[in-house]
Amino acid sequence: MSFVVAIDGPAGTGKGTVTKLLAEKLGLVNIDTGAMYRCVTLECINKGISVTEEDKIKDILENIDIKLIKENDEQKVFLNRK
Repeated sequence: MSFVVAIDGPAGTGKGTVTKLLAEKLGLVNIDTGAMYRCVTLECINKGISVTEEDKIKDILENIDIKLIKENDEQKVFLNRK
């Protein structure tokens, strides 16, 4: 059986802290959507894509490689194998 837990709320309310603690305690994967959004934004900046270029952004979303990996009790985010 699998399930997804989503915690939403305003910035600075402890969402990241709570999800990290829950993931560790329950042996779950903590998916940091904020980090994923930042990766997409960085990839668009690196490729000179404007927020108005929807087709190019869609192409980024279809081809981007984001990895969330836990190393030494720390979650690391890798963009396009870097």
